[in-house]
Amino acid sequence: MTTHAYSQLYLSKSSRAVGNMLHDAVIEFGMDGEDFLDRFIQSNIAEEIESGNPKYIAGKSGLELFLEVMEKTTGKAYDAELVESYERSPVYWVGWMLTHYQWYSGHTFKSIIDTVPYNELLGLYGTLHEADIEKSYEVLDAHLERNESKLKTARKHCGLTQEDLANESGVSLNTIRAYERKSKDINKAQSDIVLRLARALKCNMTVLLD
Repeated sequence: MTTHAYSQLYLSKSSRAVGNMLHDAVIEFGMDGEDFLDRFIQSNIAEEIESGNPKYIAGKSGLELFLEVMEKTTGKAYDAELVESYERSPVYWVGWMLTHYQWYSGHTFKSIIDTVPYNELLGLYGTLHEADIEKSYEVLDAHLERNESKLKTARKHCGLTQEDLANESGVSLNTIRAYERKSKDINKAQSDIVLRLARALKCNMTVLLD
């Protein structure tokens, strides 16, 4: 079960702001959506939203998020006058849905976009935008399941639950969950952690590295 970084009460505002941010970047300012989402991640604003920083999940409009992303990734202050539109464009939907799925799944924005790039997300609009959000969760879950971490694959092969692996290896359950959903990079883990996991799973350490 995923522990959400912030209350669902803030999800509506957060997802609308990210949707408007992406809409402004692509529709109003003519940016490439994939390039802008890369900037969103590089700026660390994505990480602030993932961690539930109130300043970012409840305190900024889409335009303010856009301007901050651009300032942090270009080093130049942007001063744009723009009336916030409430147009629910396909681009808006991508940002809105991405934020919902990030909150629901605990995956980082980067891991989601690395698995399902911007143009693929945009391509899902036609079939998913009128469906219940749960359907979007199912579709993205399936995409990420096909790209599951090697740790998760090895654990399932051994027939262990995450709790079993935590008990066998002495590595905390939260750490195992983070490595499996790729919100933490197992390739950057301390070698003794990977060694303990490998011993519990009776495999070579390199098998677990993504």
